[in-house]
Amino acid sequence: MNKEIKNKNYNSKGCYKVVGGAFGLVIIAIMVVSMTYIGLRAMGAYLIVSSDLQAANAIIILSGGDETRMKEALRIYNENYARQIILTETGNEVEGYSYLHSFDMRILLLVNGVPSGNILITEKVVSSTRDEALAVKNLKLTRQINTGKIVTDPYHTRRALKIFQKEFADTNIQLFIRAAPNSWYNSRTWFLSIRGWQSTLQEYLKLIMDRFGWVVD
Repeated sequence: MNKEIKNKNYNSKGCYKVVGGAFGLVIIAIMVVSMTYIGLRAMGAYLIVSSDLQAANAIIILSGGDETRMKEALRIYNENYARQIILTETGNEVEGYSYLHSFDMRILLLVNGVPSGNILITEKVVSSTRDEALAVKNLKLTRQINTGKIVTDPYHTRRALKIFQKEFADTNIQLFIRAAPNSWYNSRTWFLSIRGWQSTLQEYLKLIMDRFGWVVD
């Protein structure tokens, strides 16, 4: 009888240990998943800087995005925060690219009621954010524009603003940046797509390269 009781007690303790161990593993797994999620969200959020809406001489739409950049610029224009829209010249459309080019954006702006005289296109054909900054700088100086609002995708805002501020450091031109609110990129969900991983990791790599003085696009 005593032997049976001892066996029962041993089995009960063993069962408690198994259950307790499994519960502990579940708690650890939840903590790991939660910390990973928080870390990934923080990675996405760090890339995003965006100013509130305020008046500016011109809206600058950076090339390489889809319609969300153009739509946000158009909204800002229609709400009378600026009366000119600057596009960066991308040259001929490259086959295989799904992005809007300067010609496409100009047509869309005209169709949506922006007068042709209110649309400016930089002279130099650009192939990088730094090229865009230099081209816009030249246009702004010749047009005597002293404030500008840059519109681009959220993940691109921190690096774009940093590049523009660096190139405009020797001027009195004030720059703001606006993340397109309806962009495909979201700090809460970017890691759920291959495109999100590509864009995020690429931005971090370019930020690191820029930090060490290596020239990046």
